[in-house]
Amino acid sequence: MRDADLMPVTVLTGFLGSGKTTLLNRLVRQPAMRDALVVINEFGDIGLDHRLVAEGDEHSVVEMSSGCLCCTIRGDLSRSVQQAWEALERDGGRPISRMIIETTGLADPAPILQTLMTDHWLAHRFRLDGVVCLVDAANGLSTLNAHRESQRQAAIADCLLITKADLADDTRLARLREQLSTVNPAAEQLDVQHGEIDADRLTARRLPTPGKAGQQAEGWLNAASYTQVSLEPGLAPTPAEASAPLLSPATAAPLSRHGEQIRSFCFSVEAPIAPEVLEDWLDLLMSLLGDKMLRIKAIVNVAGQAQPLALHGVQHIFHPPVELPATACPDGISRFVFITSGVAPEAVTQLFDYFQAPEANRPS
Repeated sequence: MRDADLMPVTVLTGFLGSGKTTLLNRLVRQPAMRDALVVINEFGDIGLDHRLVAEGDEHSVVEMSSGCLCCTIRGDLSRSVQQAWEALERDGGRPISRMIIETTGLADPAPILQTLMTDHWLAHRFRLDGVVCLVDAANGLSTLNAHRESQRQAAIADCLLITKADLADDTRLARLREQLSTVNPAAEQLDVQHGEIDADRLTARRLPTPGKAGQQAEGWLNAASYTQVSLEPGLAPTPAEASAPLLSPATAAPLSRHGEQIRSFCFSVEAPIAPEVLEDWLDLLMSLLGDKMLRIKAIVNVAGQAQPLALHGVQHIFHPPVELPATACPDGISRFVFITSGVAPEAVTQLFDYFQAPEANRPS
């Protein structure tokens, strides 16, 4: 099945008390969410949130409790969705048109995205449409600084929804927006009151598909929003030197009490990249630092290929490359966007420099 024919999935995340259930209850009543399958992950043996979401003939609600979707019962996601799918077919219900996954407030969304990419049954039916993260305006600043999970939720999102703005003054709101822009500069920030927002504002943030205009790919990458880094002149480092998680206090993002350090930056390469350099670089990067690579997006001009490629990775896992029209990379410059945890840009660029250097000149 072509990627364009797969059903879109929106992952709804946000820390405890950020308003996910209120938002979801409003969303499922809108025509754009018609025939949606809603998966609600609850932590604990007795689930309550699913009872607060309206159920009707046009969508189904699947509750997953007794564990957190990002860790202990991640494998249950495929089984639960498959059972709901088969039940709808057996009962003659409406076909599923999209899926919404609401995570627990303590969930790291990255493993969920990995499951959508790697699970055979899910990957052949669904595609990621985007990650939406809710942030409580009243408590968001303290939550971001105190909880590793909150920072990772915000960093990996495509869209940030600021809730309960009426409970925060202008100064607090401005500081929260600044902090969110530091953690995730490319994500759109939207204010939401009492969960009311047009569902169309939250969708269509997906990985570009073949045949789509270059503007879609450019908007998906949004490279201009990130700090630009470049290769330093000089000898290429050894792999051990390049893979060291270099940290620079002058450019580091604020630390949480867990030692989390979220960084986001864009790395550009002007010349076409040899396919073996691209493969070796990303393979070693994922092998050495994969758990610290929260999200990677790229539009790459590969040597010997007429069409640029769109790459999307989450930690150790990459989505299959997507061929784009030439208009997606009109200047021929490859651009990589990295959102990392505790890894400085130099650790990424120097490792690329190592593989880019002629083999005879590489230090052993």
